[in-house]
Amino acid sequence: MNYSEYKKIICAATDSECLKYKLAIAWLHPERIPVRITSMQNSSDIIIKIPCSVYNSFGVSVPVIAIGANAFKNCTSITDVILNTNIKTIESGAFSGCKALERIYIPKSVKLIRGRVFEGCTALKDIYYEGTLEGWSKLEKTTDHIEKEFGDLITGTPVQEIISEKLIRIPGNEALNLANIHFRCTL
Repeated sequence: MNYSEYKKIICAATDSECLKYKLAIAWLHPERIPVRITSMQNSSDIIIKIPCSVYNSFGVSVPVIAIGANAFKNCTSITDVILNTNIKTIESGAFSGCKALERIYIPKSVKLIRGRVFEGCTALKDIYYEGTLEGWSKLEKTTDHIEKEFGDLITGTPVQEIISEKLIRIPGNEALNLANIHFRCTL
């Protein structure tokens, strides 16, 4: 689907109200702490639009800055996800098992997509990215991990000798390479 068609869907969508949140970081003043999405309450929504901010238990409006680990895991009804411009991190397994997920809007504020985020998202066809190709290239997407095998300590030092290094492919984000990526998609 081209972006001008998809933009009509995005603009018509309302912020999802079925989401649960927790504090994103530990801080001295919990009433002002940004939050992350932890899960979705019982809902059959097919379009999930992440709000920019929510009211916390103190009645203060705080930004939603992350999608927590396994937040939408196995939510098989979701076809579209629209992330807000405050989101910075998508944690491990956030959308794993979302077999119906076809499209996702990712703002350029996202700096990290952890491993297994899109594991099992076999229907993912289009990624609409707010930034440029250069920005997409700089976005940290966990697909590999370097593992080192250590040997004996080097005499007279607290350092162990590296015997070998290997690059391990972490499954789960293949959908990022298989989907069509549309650049400069602004809301």
